[in-house]
Amino acid sequence: MKNYKLSKWEWVWIIAAVAILVGLFISSSMTYHEQKLHPGFINQHLGFLEHYLSGVEIHYGGKIHSAAVNGMPAFTEFVVRKFAHFATYFLLGMTLYLASKPVFRIRFFAPINIWLMVVGLAALDEYHQYLTGDRTPSVHDVMLDGLGAFFGILLVVIIQLIIYAFKNQKQN
Repeated sequence: MKNYKLSKWEWVWIIAAVAILVGLFISSSMTYHEQKLHPGFINQHLGFLEHYLSGVEIHYGGKIHSAAVNGMPAFTEFVVRKFAHFATYFLLGMTLYLASKPVFRIRFFAPINIWLMVVGLAALDEYHQYLTGDRTPSVHDVMLDGLGAFFGILLVVIIQLIIYAFKNQKQN
């Protein structure tokens, strides 16, 4: 590999990815009770979700989750936690893919390799949760994380293809 100097934006993406990974490690190191969203917090800051979640039923991890089954505060916490999984790995997939430009000579392999790497990181994160007291690791969370990373990488690839098409159209 020839000598390659990282651009300013590649450094930004690397730093963002490292910050997300540090945040994930800290979050995985916390027990469930340290992370628990209290009903008062949910009612005060996330009460608007009640209108949207009242009739929703989610099948996840072999269980049915809903306001009727879990109660509105617990169901809201469940939805917020799962959204956090998806969104965090969505951003991690995006930032790692954008930071990987100098690594991959064949551009086709970059999205696949980054996605596999992020899924591996998600599995390690769940294992880290297993080692932390009062936490329950889940294969379903790894799949949700992988889905988030997939859509994050896919979004960047689509945007890059659109930009490439516009640049080629201007040159012709």
